[in-house]
Amino acid sequence: MSLLETLRANAGTGNAKIGLHILKAMVRQGDIVSGQVYVIGGEAEQKIDEVTISVMTTVSVNEGERKVMQDAEIQNCSLTNSFRILPKEEKTVPFSLKLSPETPLTIHKVDVWLKTALKTERGKEEIDEHDIHVVGTEAAEKILAALHELDFPLKKAANIRSDLTHSGVVQELEFYPSHKFERHFTVLQLALISDSVGTTAYIKLVREGKNQKHLLGHKTQGADSKTLLHYRYGNVPDKKEIYQQLLHHLTSKT
Repeated sequence: MSLLETLRANAGTGNAKIGLHILKAMVRQGDIVSGQVYVIGGEAEQKIDEVTISVMTTVSVNEGERKVMQDAEIQNCSLTNSFRILPKEEKTVPFSLKLSPETPLTIHKVDVWLKTALKTERGKEEIDEHDIHVVGTEAAEKILAALHELDFPLKKAANIRSDLTHSGVVQELEFYPSHKFERHFTVLQLALISDSVGTTAYIKLVREGKNQKHLLGHKTQGADSKTLLHYRYGNVPDKKEIYQQLLHHLTSKT
């Protein structure tokens, strides 16, 4: 049964229902994700205050001695003004959303999803959610490919709170070193931050026995002390050159 058929089957009971359909679930950071939001009236005429769409992910935060995951909003926008909907009436709201370049990559166990919310005059909400697959900017993907060729296996990925982005979220990746570098450090930490200009890579090498902290955690200080590689959109070198740049930085730090 299709999404619209499911909504129709439940129409006429309770409040208005909402459903989200995405035309293409794979999207690059900073590109457009589009689709339709379906709204079907409930058992009585109803005033809808607005329909919103949000880009969501989760962040890792400390709660006492343990880490917990919390939902975090990367961006949101309103798709409609207020309107009235009749019982079983169907409305289709097309949307085209430019995905924030700060949206985390859906890599390892990191999830990103779109959440639509139908807000009524009594403060109630009907929500529908849909996972999306986010790939990096051209520079981000080439950096990850170069690390793969350098034989750096991905250890883990996590989103954390940080004051370096508008959304307050930064994704940090950790890689095991290749055999060539395993005597010099045990973990390579990488944060890729993209904005309207380009992509910046922050890199830190963590040696065994050192206190391993987040690379770009909340209330960041001294971010400029980390290794920086910056690539402007439209001026990204090929993967071979990025490979050589990464190799140069790694050998200079060991």
